[in-house]
Amino acid sequence: MKPSRYNFIWPAEHSENMIIYNSMTGGLVETEKTCIDLLSAARIDYNSLSPQGKQFIDRMKQGGFVIDDVVDELLILKKMYYSSKYNRSKLPITIVPTMRCNFDCIYCFQHPGEGEEPQYDKGMSETVQQALLEFITDRANKLDSLHIFWYGGEPLLEKDLIFTLSNKMIDIAAQNKIAYFAKMVTNGYLIAHDPKIIQKLKDSKITSLQITLDGPPELHNRRRRLKGSHKPTFDRILQGIKLLAEEGFDVTLRINTDKSNMHDTEKLLDILYNNNLKSVHIYQGFVYADTPGCHNYECNTLTLEQARDLKIEFHKSLLQKQFNIDKKRYYPSLTFACGACSPDAYIISPDGDLYKCWKETGRKEASVGNITNFKARSNSQRMHEIRWLLWEPFTNDHCPECKRLPICMGGCGYPEIVNGQPKKCNPLDDHIEQYIKTLYFHEKSQL
Repeated sequence: MKPSRYNFIWPAEHSENMIIYNSMTGGLVETEKTCIDLLSAARIDYNSLSPQGKQFIDRMKQGGFVIDDVVDELLILKKMYYSSKYNRSKLPITIVPTMRCNFDCIYCFQHPGEGEEPQYDKGMSETVQQALLEFITDRANKLDSLHIFWYGGEPLLEKDLIFTLSNKMIDIAAQNKIAYFAKMVTNGYLIAHDPKIIQKLKDSKITSLQITLDGPPELHNRRRRLKGSHKPTFDRILQGIKLLAEEGFDVTLRINTDKSNMHDTEKLLDILYNNNLKSVHIYQGFVYADTPGCHNYECNTLTLEQARDLKIEFHKSLLQKQFNIDKKRYYPSLTFACGACSPDAYIISPDGDLYKCWKETGRKEASVGNITNFKARSNSQRMHEIRWLLWEPFTNDHCPECKRLPICMGGCGYPEIVNGQPKKCNPLDDHIEQYIKTLYFHEKSQL
């Protein structure tokens, strides 16, 4: 036998014990130092071990910390990656019913770039909707599941289209005996405005929603304001989140974080706590100037090192304030291929244009075709899609040797594919020891 290449071994806090974490299996154990040296050997001769040593290795094998000599974990990881990437039984489609938005967020990546005019769509035409339904129908008899992601703009500006189209897609799934799942990214402003929306979301099987609050009201309302009037939005969004939580929806709350609000998350957490929203999944998203539309906001973005340190402190706050931590979401877990790199995953814009990455949505030069006439796409569109399909984490010098590979899988391919930037490791991943130990010892203290 031999130790896993994906073991991390750290000293425990306030004891002589050691913490062992495996990024491939997610195994996590606290153990005495007695036999820990066995995990630093190139090979483990099990038969020559003492009874105590054998007991330790048996325990380690259960968590994937020790494997058989013949096992090549990198090959297994590649197999899992490619199986996910080329899984044709699952069809993930992101639908953008409109690029319009009722918000005028100061950092929005969908703002026009320098020298560009803003573009406003008229919603998704019947022709595009029908082409989308035909696209799904053509593939349905080969599927096990259909996964729909509603995105925008603000998708609920076209709520009637969403609910009508959802019913038709649900019917297609039922006719072909396949599972149907739907999620939505929304600013949440319209949910409390129309009490019928909650039931319509249920009828449309939209069970999971991501909504953004950027801090306490006075700060959020400066950053995420109504278009035109610049009226405040915080209170109505919070009301909508409470309605969704009460009705059993899976709500994810995102806090877009940069230099202007990096010290205000504590106040927001207090508000959420006082509104009985401890069960909502909360995470920090960091604003970066990746796209042309947000380059003018670059001076406000955090360094990756700053973001790393903030993330650690943020999760400490969640634990201290006794928010419910879902282990599956907060502990690092095995990462699979990004949908942008998968052959059947597309984002469909209101005019029918197809994109691979959410960050490219609405930028005509990044389109890989149009759903109404996909076979007529140009060679440049084909080549752009091929660049996405061929991207993977195993071709650069560093990733295959990295112990974080199973939980990172090379990170986001956008900077490399679109901007031509060489692959760089994200310092956010450097916090893994402190992050896992913080969660683990908090859980231990609650026992």
